[in-house]
Amino acid sequence: MLYNKLFLALLGASSAHAYASRMEFAKLGLTEAQPKILYILNRADGIVQKELAELCNIRQSTLTVILSKMENQNYIYKETCYVSGKKRAYKVCLTEKGKEKAEQLEHIIEKLENKGFEGFTEEEKQTILKLLERIEKNMQSY
Repeated sequence: MLYNKLFLALLGASSAHAYASRMEFAKLGLTEAQPKILYILNRADGIVQKELAELCNIRQSTLTVILSKMENQNYIYKETCYVSGKKRAYKVCLTEKGKEKAEQLEHIIEKLENKGFEGFTEEEKQTILKLLERIEKNMQSY
């Protein structure tokens, strides 16, 4: 066994996956932060910006900068909406160009999934995902 510590195993797998992902996402002209946003919006289009920041696990100020670039690229647009207490907020929505880019992204994600799980049974895939989820929960309570 190459790795005898979780630290090394996770770093190795994460680094390899991140490298492959960056190479593929760059082919679409996406920055490092944009794929996660496109992926989320493809499933929950019209999400409030504050909720999107929470789902992406980034500060709202950071998201604002990313969304500004995505707006300039015509991937997204914002709509004014009102949330509890009649506070003004912005819903983030995909444009047609953004939807096309999100679909291209979906194909790349599927290709990366297939490569990462190459040679694994469906049962092994589910076991790995469940174990990683448990590790994440354990670490969140650290």
